[in-house]
Amino acid sequence: MVDRREIVTTAPCTVIDLDGTYIDGNTLKIYLSCGLRYLSTHFKLKELASLLLAVAKRKAGRSSHAEMKRIILSTLYPYPEILTSFAESAKRKINPKVANLIAEKTSLGHKILLATAAPDYYVKKIWNGDYIATRFEDGSAMVECVGQEKLRRVNLWLNDNNCHLDTVVTDHSDDAPLLQANSSATNILVKPSAETLRFFRELQPAHFLLIEEL
Repeated sequence: MVDRREIVTTAPCTVIDLDGTYIDGNTLKIYLSCGLRYLSTHFKLKELASLLLAVAKRKAGRSSHAEMKRIILSTLYPYPEILTSFAESAKRKINPKVANLIAEKTSLGHKILLATAAPDYYVKKIWNGDYIATRFEDGSAMVECVGQEKLRRVNLWLNDNNCHLDTVVTDHSDDAPLLQANSSATNILVKPSAETLRFFRELQPAHFLLIEEL
């Protein structure tokens, strides 16, 4: 006979991506725009030049996205004043369909976890709930919370919080490991590009719905 006190149930969890999903845009670009404005108006010419050079090198194919991101974060991190305008700008771009989905899932007893490659220090300015993000410490190596690393950290969070993966919401193929791990449950794509849509249609094992279909 099974002792009912030994039966442990886990709560369903909905995992939400940030850029292009919860936020209808790219938060790094929003942060960069706010940073450039701040540096210009406060005559921080050396830092301004560093950012412009990093962006130019990326556009010319002479550096990686990760390297450009590292320079942007390292340059702007010492100026917490930028975070205020960033938060205001980013919150204006919250996707209402995703916000409604979060409210619906919460009402059904789901735990909500934001999982993103964005840096932790600005994520907490625009998100009040649980999250995993890229840990950023100026001068330290940065391990981006993306792909298999994001899946690993999501699984750790689920285990620590007595939850199971139920729903994944994203816009990008970078989250393919999460969708594959959740192939028997609900995967939702938000405004995917044609390339992303084609990628997920060919991915096995995985399935998805478009948020417009809900």
